[in-house]
Amino acid sequence: MTELTLDALRDKLADPEWAAVRVEATYQPSGGPGARVYPPTFPIAKGAAKDKDRYLVEERRCDGEVREAAVLDQVPSQANRCEEAEARAWRQGVIRMPMLRMRHEGAADFELIGLEAPHRAFDAYWRDCMLGGVKFDRSEIGKAILAASPADATALLAYDPATLVYGGWNSHRKGRQAKFPRLYASEIIGWDPEEGKRKAGRMDPANLTGSRGGEGDEWSYSAVKAKKEDSKLSEIGHGNIAPDVTHGGVTISEATRTAVLSLTATRRLGFGSMDPAAVEAARALLVALGLLGDRLAFGDAGLWLRSGCDLVMQTEQLEWIGRGGVAESFALSPRAAVQLYEEALQAALDAGVPLHLETVELVPNDALRKAIDFSLTKAESAGE
Repeated sequence: MTELTLDALRDKLADPEWAAVRVEATYQPSGGPGARVYPPTFPIAKGAAKDKDRYLVEERRCDGEVREAAVLDQVPSQANRCEEAEARAWRQGVIRMPMLRMRHEGAADFELIGLEAPHRAFDAYWRDCMLGGVKFDRSEIGKAILAASPADATALLAYDPATLVYGGWNSHRKGRQAKFPRLYASEIIGWDPEEGKRKAGRMDPANLTGSRGGEGDEWSYSAVKAKKEDSKLSEIGHGNIAPDVTHGGVTISEATRTAVLSLTATRRLGFGSMDPAAVEAARALLVALGLLGDRLAFGDAGLWLRSGCDLVMQTEQLEWIGRGGVAESFALSPRAAVQLYEEALQAALDAGVPLHLETVELVPNDALRKAIDFSLTKAESAGE
């Protein structure tokens, strides 16, 4: 199977008979079939009878039958994994990309880049930053980003293209704001989950007994047995805790990951007065960026989702999906995805796409600076 080329990507994007890229992969736990995996947990709804409700378990249709499935990783989490992989590649100098970056030096040093901001280009962190002594939202770059729309997404492409790939909505500012649906979505589910149980407790090496008073590390000891819950030694990390039944993960028949990168949605994005050749190059860049994130995050043999949820790939297929369900397979390794993205980036620059590759450096305003210092050190300076 041949590796995907930029020319092939352009051809598929230019042909409306092709609708999407689809990635389908199957996994087994790294511990082997039958080993436990731990899905993400959620608060149990009031009145729920089963600890299983800590997990997102639902019925889904697969190959003509209805089967139970446990969601191992949801769409937003999968997007974050792609962004994390791209952020790592960008910091290592492996790829070039337009980037917003906030740096804070104070009681605690902190850095945030566009690929890490929860709401991407529309995040509250940027709103509360300064650019060249001006509030970011009032700067030329900030105003351009806030004015972007699906009909003219040029500013987002220029300063934060990841927002176009993974979606974004300006929900932290007043007024009616444009929404940008994600072009890429991925999800991992475990089929036929069987709930497990485990008992968790703790043994204190000195078998400390008694009770305590005070808070944190400023506590006093009493040999009298605790009568109130908040006076137990276990509340501050000492003493034994009797084993208790808690959620124990699930066993599954297999896990599957399905990712879709929509060519149809990509074609709907407009770029104002940009000439047609540049528009085509811009859209190809976005597809290449979506593929890059997928390959960097999920292209290796192993996939670690969280403690207790380590998977190993069994099969994987990358396909172009067209009218009537026609599928055309291709290959794309993580290394080849980096090369494809860089070629698409250079082609976009050559076509006159206004990509701002010089990092936009922001600094937090006074209120955000104080909030960062306090939150990261838990100690405010005198007088703040």
